[in-house]
Parts: sequence; structure tokens; C-alpha cells
Amino acid sequence: MKKIVLLLILPVFALSILSGCGSKQIASVHGIPITQAELEREKAFLKNDFAKMSDEELTKTALENLKAKKAVEYEAQKEGIAVTDEELNKAWQNIKDKTKLTKEDLKDILLSDKLFNKYTKDITVNPEEVEQFYETHKDYYTTVKVYEISVRDKDTADMVYQKLKSGEDFSKLFEQYSIDRISGNGGFMGEIPVSQKFFGVSLKPDTIYEPIPVNNEGYIILKTTEQIIKPFDEVKDGIELYLLNQKKLDFYHKKIKEWEGEGN
Repeated sequence: MKKIVLLLILPVFALSILSGCGSKQIASVHGIPITQAELEREKAFLKNDFAKMSDEELTKTALENLKAKKAVEYEAQKEGIAVTDEELNKAWQNIKDKTKLTKEDLKDILLSDKLFNKYTKDITVNPEEVEQFYETHKDYYTTVKVYEISVRDKDTADMVYQKLKSGEDFSKLFEQYSIDRISGNGGFMGEIPVSQKFFGVSLKPDTIYEPIPVNNEGYIILKTTEQIIKPFDEVKDGIELYLLNQKKLDFYHKKIKEWEGEGN
């Protein structure tokens, strides 16, 4: 639930819809009221993306979002941070035809963005953190080459599988039996990360997999060959950016919780 709330607060994601004038007050943060009407509109907003949530979960998350938004609003006022009409209009012109957000939603996002930048601008990631992440998550950067033979029925699939296991040439079996020529690449599916399942199986190098049913389209027999690990220098910049973003998001979330607590 924490992640859902955070995503709805931070500047790169949509905030809640403002409304509720004249409605019953159900809570407040720093004296800024939260009304029943705001809660209902926030729940409706959430339901668009989280349709499987129960009403109780929607209510809880919506209220958490609204409290966080009010805390951000109060902190911005206290720090003298505001969104100018020029900033709002410029940003609105860029997204108005591409989003369901209202202009007021966008203003909230821009305001949160300013606070986010103010409080996270000095956060850094050191080289040791980057290297440690690489070493402990090396499967993210490890792939195997995957080849596939597609056939229509189980008997043919079993036969092809046994032939592969006995050492027969994959390319010849592919040409003889496969019903899917995969753009003429000899059954080559690409370099697939071992961190994700492929057709429901965990990938390992130099492996022939038993036939896998594919909906009503027949069976596939997978073969993997060499394992490829991307070198650290090739991925370190991406890791650093990921870790930096995570640090900033975590720090900002904690700040929002602090602001909420100060307002109760």
C-alpha cells in the first residue's frame, strides 16, 4: 500500500483531484480540511487504476493520499514555494491533449516537484553502492540465447525433444519440423534475461526444455545456449540512476510522513 500512496504523491505521477467545497470535513492536516466530497472523488480516481481494490482499501488509500497532499501543500506554503501561472500554463500546453489530469491536478504535481527537488538535491550514490548492487543483482544483467521450435501436437513435440536430447542438430530439426520460422532466424528468439521466466520456465544456459503447451496453438521446445553477463562498466550508469531515484523517493516519502505527523 505504501508504494501506491507514494506513486500518487510524487511529481512524476498523478495526484488526487481537488473538490469538496461545502462538504462535511472528515479530517485535517495542519488545519487544512479534508472533506467527504474530496474523499469520494479521490476514491473514484484511484478506482480507474486499481479496480480490484475493495471499498475499504480504496477509502484507506484515498485518505492517506489526501493527507499527504495536504501536508505537501502546507510545507510548500511554509517554505514560500509556489507554482506560477506561467509555469502552470507552459506545462499544461504540453500535456493537455494527452492526459485525463485537470489543470489543478497538474498544479499539485508541479508543486510537489519543487519540494521534491528542494529536499533531495543533495542526495548522492557512491561507487561502492553501485558495485554492490551489481554484484547482488547480477541476474538482472545476465542473459541466455534462446531458440525455439514450434509444432502442432504433443507427439511431434515429444519426438523433437528426444531428438534434441540425443544430440541431433537444432537447425536441421527446426527446418524440418517448426511451423513458425521466426523471421528466418533459425528459431533464435533473442537474448532473454535469466531474471524473468520465459513461457513459464526459469532459464539456464545450455539447456533443452521439455515441450511447453502454448494456449491452443500447439507446443514449443526451447533450447538455450551461452550465458552472457553484461560487464559492470556497461550498466553502472543505469544502476547509479536507479539507486539515486530510489534514495530520493524514499527520502521524500519519509519527509511527507514527517510533515503529516507535525500537522496532527
